[in-house]
Amino acid sequence: MSAKSQLALKIEKVKLQQAKLEWNRKNKLTLIARSWYDWQHRFNALTKDNLSALLMAANQVGKSRTGCSIDAYHLLGEYPEDWEGHKFDFPPLCWLLGYSGEKTRDLLQKKLFGDLVEGEFTGGYIPKEKILGKIPMTGTPRAMREVQVQHVRGIARCQFWSYSQGQHALMGDVVDWYHIDEEPEDPEIYPQVVTRTINGDMGKGGRGILTFTPENGKTELVCNFMDEDNPGQAMMTATWDDAPHITEEKKVIILANYPPYQRDMRSKGVPLMGAGLIFEMDEDWVKCDRFEIPLHFKIINGMDFGWDHPWAMIQLAIDEDNDVIYVTHAFKKSKLEPHRAWRATKNWAEGVPVAWPSDGLQTRETGKEKRDTYIEEGFYLLDEHATWEAGGVSVNLGIVKMNAMFKNGQLRIFSDLHEAFEELRQYHTKTMPDGSAKIVKIKDDIIDAIRYAIMMKREAIYKQDLIADDDYEDDYYRDDASAMGY
Repeated sequence: MSAKSQLALKIEKVKLQQAKLEWNRKNKLTLIARSWYDWQHRFNALTKDNLSALLMAANQVGKSRTGCSIDAYHLLGEYPEDWEGHKFDFPPLCWLLGYSGEKTRDLLQKKLFGDLVEGEFTGGYIPKEKILGKIPMTGTPRAMREVQVQHVRGIARCQFWSYSQGQHALMGDVVDWYHIDEEPEDPEIYPQVVTRTINGDMGKGGRGILTFTPENGKTELVCNFMDEDNPGQAMMTATWDDAPHITEEKKVIILANYPPYQRDMRSKGVPLMGAGLIFEMDEDWVKCDRFEIPLHFKIINGMDFGWDHPWAMIQLAIDEDNDVIYVTHAFKKSKLEPHRAWRATKNWAEGVPVAWPSDGLQTRETGKEKRDTYIEEGFYLLDEHATWEAGGVSVNLGIVKMNAMFKNGQLRIFSDLHEAFEELRQYHTKTMPDGSAKIVKIKDDIIDAIRYAIMMKREAIYKQDLIADDDYEDDYYRDDASAMGY
């Protein structure tokens, strides 16, 4: 081949490479969507039927990347054929929020629009040709307050806000779409953002997503999304195991550099437990498969009263021979009247003594004590509220006892009681201004019910006693019927 031909081939190869790079630049968003994992598709699909969707995930699995690519599609209006999430048929106003102007610039703005070079964006998920205008953010170099984007039906606006501005800066606008990246410490930010969406999406109500690792712990926002009873919102988790780009070798190396108390939060997206996780237990050690409770085991129930926070009841089965207590039943639900609570638990609650807390002595509007309304429905509440055998109602004593029992294999939980494990793995303390640690009283209803039952296990009855009573009753009526000639 002649030198001239070789040169022509090299030139053609360079042109092809340049064309490929140019195509990749213009179609970066398409390439990202094609590389989505299954869980990213499922998270996007949640936005179709929910006004708020939370991706509570581990570090480095692609939270911001997922959220920003969804944002970009809404700003452009060029949805792929297999798009399962919500669609706007007009150019929306989108809010993207982060900790500060610097964070919104580096974590959100840069992904969507690229770097700012000589006053112009280089392009990111959104090609530079689609970027029509911009308004700078005061006080933060190269950060934008607003960027206008060429949407297929007009001009969409992307506005950036920081939590440091406070909730008052977020008042006034009607928002179609929002993306909260990283959890705001100010609990007023999220409600204010949601309020802005009420008349969004042409009056149908706007919607949005949250993407964060729960470093603030078991906050009210986190717990709100973890409550499956809340309509219009959904939550998805993603761990390192859901992100194949994080190799096993990387997992081992990175995890070793985290303090033990942070490892589940960093690698699994499990909420960090404030000042400390209270029950530092091995779930596999505590769990056990469900089995038929022998007649010689003792049983007792524990009840935690509630309305806005759930009413809860559990049952313990006590194996005195081997000094092991099993949690065999657990039920909780908010806004549950006593008669509905009875119907929900009667099959395992009937005839079983129930330990209950002192707030059962509170008088209701009817003039009756709270405990009496449950007794009238059929619950066998003990005569006195729960106390330790030596006296007192110390919560700390209960925590110490339960922790020791978990570690020693003396307190086991049937593996299908998922809500019990959810509470246990998130029960934590937070540090107060004076340096003391305080138990965070959120989603601890089953835990409290277990504690009350342990406090009063001296009042437990043998399972045989329940069976014997039933058998006696059956025999009585059978004999009575025989005597009458039936």
